[in-house]
Amino acid sequence: MSILGAKNKVIAGDYTGANVTLVNGQVTLAISLGNMIILNKKMVAGHAVESEVKGNHKVSITFADGKKSLLELDDKMCKALLAQLF
Repeated sequence: MSILGAKNKVIAGDYTGANVTLVNGQVTLAISLGNMIILNKKMVAGHAVESEVKGNHKVSITFADGKKSLLELDDKMCKALLAQLF
């Protein structure tokens, strides 16, 4: 775990290594150049906050197509994601 804060990345499962970014107010997974998935209610079937330690959040995501990812997010990104999925 990074002392400098969360990585804002997919750390396990499908899309491991993909960056989690905030683009025009929407949380997205940057899979590759020009290939992004917007994490919204249409694309995400379920989510759970697995752990929270000093601004470092681990959130599991189950996509509508059945794929699963574990994200490591900072406070700002986690709040944006949860608001988007509410």
